[in-house]
Amino acid sequence: MSARDRILARLASRLSTGADRDAAVSARLAGERPETPRPMQSRTTPEERVEAFIARAVKADATTSRIGAMADLPAALAEELRRRNLGPSVRAGSDPALAALDWGGVEVSRGVGRIEEPATLSVAPYGLAETGSLAFCSGPDNPVTLTFLGETHFAVVRAEDIHAGFEELFAAHRGSGRDPRTLNFVTGPSRSADIGQTLQLGAHGPVALHIFVVGE
Repeated sequence: MSARDRILARLASRLSTGADRDAAVSARLAGERPETPRPMQSRTTPEERVEAFIARAVKADATTSRIGAMADLPAALAEELRRRNLGPSVRAGSDPALAALDWGGVEVSRGVGRIEEPATLSVAPYGLAETGSLAFCSGPDNPVTLTFLGETHFAVVRAEDIHAGFEELFAAHRGSGRDPRTLNFVTGPSRSADIGQTLQLGAHGPVALHIFVVGE
């Protein structure tokens, strides 16, 4: 027996065979994996996750407010527009969660983002407590251009959709059935320190990001 044959025979003797091996392969393909270590943040309560998300978003120069339900969004948005000396208009996609609302005195135009827009509005399907980031799925419901064009970006995320870390977020995404071309993570407004090492907001996108956290 050659050295190669002895090595392969030794490896074969260590591997599970027969039904045990077939069961292990089937379990792996079905996604039934052993529980992996999780950071401490993964063991936080839902409210702790929301608080961590808000604290880290604010640290990244975003602003936030909490509202009880989606029905409260039009009034909350109108107040934020007034506070920022912006007109009562916003650009949004065709997200059903927004289309179902009574916008009152706020004029909502629909379509892709345009660079001349003073305010845009998107719904984020996920928030990330680990970094204070929002994750946006591309598509006509919330076009990517709304996220990156316009001076002020308003975003909506449900408290129940704020996940502790990347592991939980991607597990939720895989189980959601969504299949966007891109999943864009946004942490605070656009910024750059390329010129003179001085941080400038709005360098390559919105100068301000305001997040409405919906629900408890």
